[in-house]
Amino acid sequence: MKTRKRGKENFGHRLNMNGVEVAGIDVGENESTVTLLSQSGEVKETFSFSMDENGYDGFASKVPMNARIAFEASGSAYDVNRRLRSLGYSDITVASPKELSWIAKSKKKNDRVDSAKIAKLHLVNMLPEAHLLERNEQIARDLLIQRVKLGQEIGSLKSTILSYLKREGIEKQLPNTTDNFSSARRKATLSLKFGDDRDLVLKTMMDRLEFLERQTEPLQVRIKAIASESNDVRLLMTVPGIDFYLASLLSSYIGDANRFPSFDHLASYFGIIPETRDSSSIRRRGRMSKDGPSLARWALTVAVDTTMKMNKPIREYYRKEVERTGSGKYAHVLTAKKLLRMMYHMLKTGEHWKWEDEALTGRKMESLDGSQAE
Repeated sequence: MKTRKRGKENFGHRLNMNGVEVAGIDVGENESTVTLLSQSGEVKETFSFSMDENGYDGFASKVPMNARIAFEASGSAYDVNRRLRSLGYSDITVASPKELSWIAKSKKKNDRVDSAKIAKLHLVNMLPEAHLLERNEQIARDLLIQRVKLGQEIGSLKSTILSYLKREGIEKQLPNTTDNFSSARRKATLSLKFGDDRDLVLKTMMDRLEFLERQTEPLQVRIKAIASESNDVRLLMTVPGIDFYLASLLSSYIGDANRFPSFDHLASYFGIIPETRDSSSIRRRGRMSKDGPSLARWALTVAVDTTMKMNKPIREYYRKEVERTGSGKYAHVLTAKKLLRMMYHMLKTGEHWKWEDEALTGRKMESLDGSQAE
């Protein structure tokens, strides 16, 4: 019995080639649990520490500075990573929660079990790693996300205003312009007088719209400044229909293209591959997985729409796929994959868009660089 137990405790000892201890952390909101394995895989200690300065000091007193540390990606992952690195730890791996769930599936679940599971998987180099942004990349993405959210709020508010004007039967009395919120239409809307509380309702909505639009201006300026310094953003801007903002979003989520071993890995990250259910000789393909960041898929969808408008080969590819599959929705996904594959190739090789309009690209770059010179 003693021999059996030791064999279980020494899980994977022959594969721990680094000869250092391994710490698996089950991260909690207020308290986290750690399982510390020896070089041979024996459980040296299991303990908990509070998620504050004193707790991290306690962690450092028990876990060697050269230990290999691992924990699952969560909302606290960035903070935990920064705190551990500030203490001097450098060998830190953050596990992908989805892939980890497939590998470490178990009916028995508690903090001690989970931390041990993470430690043992890391000991034998089987932990699926997640990608954490550098601090400056994280801040830049926060700018982009905030801009997207403001844009969504503005779009929703505009729809509300239009619906209100239509309901009151006065929308058609406004100037007929291609932009529903052109200067002329805004001026005419603000001059409307109902003579009752509707005046206050409409003014409140228009004031809120103006406020939200003002909020986007400093974000736009800063995003443009960051974009002007990125070679990847400039490269993606050679695609007609992709401006600095959309290129910045796509670049932020793709990151270093070399971190994806193949295009299929990138497509999987974007969640634009069909779910697979294989059994014996039968292969089943279902709906798109939609794994990964939804904002990345949204940016890619917008890129497809704008590129199709300005590029004939992409537009024709979409139409052929509609005819072949009989589904506009599926054809759009296939076109997204084609566009993403081309962007992946561009970022890997440094080559410009295959069907680049050089004059258009020149105007984009002049606008990008000119705004920074002012």
